[in-house]
Amino acid sequence: MGRSRPMGVTIVSILMIVNGALLVGGGIFTILVIPNIINEQLAGNQTNITIGGQTNIQVGKTITGLINTIIVGVSSVSIALGVTAFVLAWGLLNGKGWSWLITVILAIISVIFSIVAVVSGGFTSFITLIINGVIVYYMYKPPIKAYFGRVKIPR
Repeated sequence: MGRSRPMGVTIVSILMIVNGALLVGGGIFTILVIPNIINEQLAGNQTNITIGGQTNIQVGKTITGLINTIIVGVSSVSIALGVTAFVLAWGLLNGKGWSWLITVILAIISVIFSIVAVVSGGFTSFITLIINGVIVYYMYKPPIKAYFGRVKIPR
C-alpha cells in the first residue's frame, strides 16, 4: 500500500470491532437465553378465551410465540449489524474507500438520532452524539480522506 494508517483510523476501527462483538454477542445471547425466560414466565399464565362458543384461544402460547419471534428477528438484525461492523473495521484498517463512505453515513445517521434522543430527554445519547460527531469531523480531515483515496493532497 505504501501509506501509513493514521492512528485515528485505527481507533475508529477498534471501536467498530468492539461494537461488532457486542452486537453479535448480544444477539446470540438474546436468542439463546431470553426466549427460555419468556417461555417460563408466560407459558404458565395461559388464559383460554371462548368466542362464539366455538373458538378457544390460548392467549399465553400465542403471546409467547409472538414475543419470541420478535426477539429472534431483532437479535438476527443485531447479529447482521455486528458482522457488518467487522467488515467495516476491516475496510477501515485497509484504507478502502467504501469503508470511509459507509462510516461517514452511519455516523451522520447516528448524530441525527442522537440529537432527536437528546431533545426528547434522553441525555445519555449525548455521549453517542459527541463520539459520532468527532468521527464525522475526523473522517472529513484532508489527510484522512486522502488515506481512503477520497481526495488528493497537493504536494
